[in-house]
Amino acid sequence: MILPEWLYEPLPYVYATSGVAAAIFLESGLGKLSGFLLISAALVISYQRYEYRRLAKERRQRLEFLQEERRKRKEQRHAWLQDQARVYQERIAKRDEDLL
Repeated sequence: MILPEWLYEPLPYVYATSGVAAAIFLESGLGKLSGFLLISAALVISYQRYEYRRLAKERRQRLEFLQEERRKRKEQRHAWLQDQARVYQERIAKRDEDLL
């Protein structure tokens, strides 16, 4: 099931707030344990989201870098080919002059 962003994003805060409230206001051991588990879930989810987003950003930056490098190499290869074509044209022109 996919949650809408307005619900998905604040969930760790809801878990943490609920956990703190449960730990403070519930006097039973089970209530305190539930609060601790909710706080732990909030921390784990927040960390997992942080790591996923950090890695996604690194992958995106790496892809952009590789695309830029590919563009530069293509330009260099194109310039080299143009230079080689000019050299061959000059050689052909010189050979034609020598034959006349």
